[in-house]
Amino acid sequence: MRPTEFIAMLRKGEPGAAYFLRGPDRFLQEECRKAVVSSIPADSRQWCLTELEFVSGELGHALEGAEQMPMLGGHNFLLISDPEDFKAAGDEDVEALRVYLERPASFSTVVFLATEPDRRRRFVTLLEKKSQVVELRSPDRKEAAEWVEHFFQQAGVEIAHGLAEEIAGKFEISLDSRSSAGPSAVNLLWMRTELEKLLTARPGIKRVEAADLDVVVAFREEREIGKLLRAIGERKCATALTTLRELLASKVAETLILWCIGDLFRQAMRGVQSYGNRGGWSRGANPYATSEIAPLTQKNYPREELMQAMRAVRRADLGIKSSWKDSRILLEFLVWQIIVGKESAGEAALGGEIPLPATDS
Repeated sequence: MRPTEFIAMLRKGEPGAAYFLRGPDRFLQEECRKAVVSSIPADSRQWCLTELEFVSGELGHALEGAEQMPMLGGHNFLLISDPEDFKAAGDEDVEALRVYLERPASFSTVVFLATEPDRRRRFVTLLEKKSQVVELRSPDRKEAAEWVEHFFQQAGVEIAHGLAEEIAGKFEISLDSRSSAGPSAVNLLWMRTELEKLLTARPGIKRVEAADLDVVVAFREEREIGKLLRAIGERKCATALTTLRELLASKVAETLILWCIGDLFRQAMRGVQSYGNRGGWSRGANPYATSEIAPLTQKNYPREELMQAMRAVRRADLGIKSSWKDSRILLEFLVWQIIVGKESAGEAALGGEIPLPATDS
């Protein structure tokens, strides 16, 4: 199943019992998550929506919630994610999943989310066999062009198909870090950020023309975000925080910055085996490309700290989604926490004082 099919099904109010959303595209994962949230009446979300991070040995307890009728009626949604792609799932978790999927509750939908799960593991195999799989893969240029047309249509703006495809081409990423001629896909999050800027810079626009694309500054943003990622990879806290503040002052989307930080550590965790350059404009060596910075990050961070960083990004992601009162502070704390290698002591830490070093080591 494609993400568009999953979202359309939710909009029709026809959710199934269980879904397995898998794939490296975090933007599509978030689009699917937002579709789940939007499908629930606002006054029912407190009772009908539960988001959990997977904990080995506790899945059975989590699924008990899906077997309970919502307090005010309606339909339950249980979203379960894991930064380690359910690698820690044991026999107890496999059995709990099997029992539930054999007889799922008719009033609940359980959604499992993973980035690159190991398909040899029993837990993942069971999810693939007993739930509906949604492939979260970045679209090619043609599919992305259709997305661009729909984006502008929703805003009441027209655009020629050829121009939409040209825009999509600006945000292509290589899927093979070893070859610039290999397959590519489009980074929808980055593209959406730039299109939102375009609409802000051209208030009242009714049709997008080629001249309007002068405000699309994706290449400059790649370089600036790359500076932040390199400072994080080199564990230079003062430089990273200064660069982050400059990015935020220039109105770069916080969600884009967070996505790029998470993508850096995902690539470092898997040894930069699959995703390659984010930018489709420079196919040669690029010191600001994530694929160039990830090996440096892998060298400078022990594996446990890479995992801590992934968990910290996840917490920051949930904080921003929960309308954190000052997401700038949240992002600054995230960068400091990653570089100094500190695990959060709890939610209260997010609002605490951030000790900032005066110079880089």
